[in-house]
Amino acid sequence: MFQPLFKSFQSKADYKPVDLSKSSLNGLNVNPQDNTGLSTYLNQIKIEKQAKVLYGGYLEERSLYNKKPLFNTAHKQRNIHLGVDFWIDAGEGIFCPVDGEIHSFADNRGVGNYGPCIILKHEKNNQNFYTLYGHLKRDSLLNIEVGEFITQNQVFCQLGNTEENGGYVPHLHFQIIKDIQDYTGDYPGVCHKIHLEYYKNNTVNPVDFLDLLI
Repeated sequence: MFQPLFKSFQSKADYKPVDLSKSSLNGLNVNPQDNTGLSTYLNQIKIEKQAKVLYGGYLEERSLYNKKPLFNTAHKQRNIHLGVDFWIDAGEGIFCPVDGEIHSFADNRGVGNYGPCIILKHEKNNQNFYTLYGHLKRDSLLNIEVGEFITQNQVFCQLGNTEENGGYVPHLHFQIIKDIQDYTGDYPGVCHKIHLEYYKNNTVNPVDFLDLLI
């Protein structure tokens, strides 16, 4: 059953996939690190697909992170995306997809980081899992508490702009995590290929979770 993530867009037909992988953008005149160019490209795809929300990116190898120090340490580049991005305007209200509680939240500042981020804890069949919402509006972290119950389809946060979301074209990074370990308000959203098998086993494809396949 389709579960929308955005208050303004509750029809499955509003959501259309986009491929921003390195292999897909090769040969195109699109630099994913240039926000103006990337925004123009995404708007063109929206028009072509008659979409209101573009989504994609689970386990996608990207060149988006090539020049961001956060993803390039000790000669190891992290460039495999572990969630799904939803490209939509800043300020959009975000639904909770399933009942849960606030596990943690933080403002992860710095170029390439999440900016404001909220993690929810859920339970299914006596097993916990977690949903992460990155690149939020800073006001989303006001007046919330760890342990606060959030109901399905409750608007509990809003999407941030470029100035507060780590320097990106506005989008939601949505990720599903099985074992959160000791992380609070943060969890890796991009990995190096040598760690891919671990993260594949510890995450769930959000497209399947939300039944977004069209």
